[in-house]
Amino acid sequence: MQFIGKILLIINKVFLCLASINMAALVVIVCLDLLLRYFFSSPLLWATEVTEILLLYITFLATAWVFKEDGHVVIDVFIGKTRGFKKNLLMNINNAIVGIVSVVLIYYGFITTYDHYKRRVFNPTIMETPIAIIIMIIPIGCIPLLLEVLMKGRNLLTKRDN
Repeated sequence: MQFIGKILLIINKVFLCLASINMAALVVIVCLDLLLRYFFSSPLLWATEVTEILLLYITFLATAWVFKEDGHVVIDVFIGKTRGFKKNLLMNINNAIVGIVSVVLIYYGFITTYDHYKRRVFNPTIMETPIAIIIMIIPIGCIPLLLEVLMKGRNLLTKRDN
């Protein structure tokens, strides 16, 4: 499991770096689009589509890291007020739900991505981006998330036994 943990750490760092680059690109595109729109009345026609894609990529590239760091939104009322077995049970339920959602997104994400690739489905916009390229990040980003869930679940189970 330590080997998987080290690989997962590398994947998370690479994905987080890519998400940061996407975020910087998003800021530049939005600012440039605003400048061109309001000062020259000539907006970037592709800006909205690219920013939508970047937002999707940022979300799924950073998901596993956010989950690992417990940076996601949680209902702290329940977990914060409980101790011992109940707290551990709630955290395991949370992990199970995230794990199930990850498996579903990985499975259907790959099926849908392959289907869109095979059928050559394009986004009916000015850029005509292949939808497979847009949605492929969903299953790819959920693989490290599922591995983080398994690692966190293992740590919770071994913590309970001690």
